[in-house]
Amino acid sequence: MRVVTFAPSLTAEEQEGGGLTLKGFPMTSAFVDVFPAEVTIPIVLVVAALCGEDYDPVKYIVATSPQGDRLATMEFSWHWDDVPGGMVKFRVFAQYLPVVINNDGVYTLAVCDDPESGEADQTFPLPVFLNPSISAPMKFEGPRL
Repeated sequence: MRVVTFAPSLTAEEQEGGGLTLKGFPMTSAFVDVFPAEVTIPIVLVVAALCGEDYDPVKYIVATSPQGDRLATMEFSWHWDDVPGGMVKFRVFAQYLPVVINNDGVYTLAVCDDPESGEADQTFPLPVFLNPSISAPMKFEGPRL
């Protein structure tokens, strides 16, 4: 299986007919009003695999602080049938990761097969800042814990 896309978004809503509706994707930075800030980060993950492989994958999303401390780990899995007559299958997810942001800096989001190994399929740096004013360009508006 291959990770095709992995990034946070201001909002991510799954659509009934498939796919996602996104706002602020990819989220290249975030602003919070206070520290600590309890937020839930919508994360978009797109994966692909050859038909005949990866029927019951398990993935983990891990968030770490600027100091490298693990803040959150989310496990998710799914049953993945082959596409009849197809050679490749795709899947798109919106996962919602609750995290406590304690200070400003560059946080790291990672998707991996094993959160203990230290190896990631893909990582995403997310700078977080204290909101300097009400007119901040990209204030994080995700759901609160």
